[in-house]
Amino acid sequence: MRIALLGLSGVGKSTLIGRLRQSVQILHLQASALIKAEQAYRAQHADSSEALRLGAVMDNQDLMIAAYKREAQVTTLPIIFDGHNVIDGRDGLVEIPTSVFRALDLNVICYLSANPEWIAERRQMDVGRARPARDAVTLAEHQRIACSAAERIAGEIGCDFVAIADDKIDLLLELVG
Repeated sequence: MRIALLGLSGVGKSTLIGRLRQSVQILHLQASALIKAEQAYRAQHADSSEALRLGAVMDNQDLMIAAYKREAQVTTLPIIFDGHNVIDGRDGLVEIPTSVFRALDLNVICYLSANPEWIAERRQMDVGRARPARDAVTLAEHQRIACSAAERIAGEIGCDFVAIADDKIDLLLELVG
């Protein structure tokens, strides 16, 4: 089983996956960590998460796919891919093309949403990561755009789409089995 858990930065994807890992064995593959791992594998300088967000987003997707495929071929565990389908970049929102998600050979795309005010608070409290300061109204619009794009991508690659609101772990548990 290969599941992409998508959502805005600060929505709680990694936290939800951490809770899921307490109940079932999965392989958690995080997009930014995969990109950094592939940069190291290719002996490049590994960029910070902020540099990845502001840098050559599309070039980074090729790195991410290569690392994902290498990890996926050596596991029998269900894979939860933790990433974004829309990046809040230097020049506005950048949508990750359908071809990137097709390359991951996914069974399901899940989109995690939360109250935009909670996302804004989480972003402010997380001093470990630099994120763009966005108000709740902007985050609500970004979330709407990203969720709609995730559903469209799922349809284009022929996999299921599941919307998950406010970190409902039960839906993920059912999918992983």
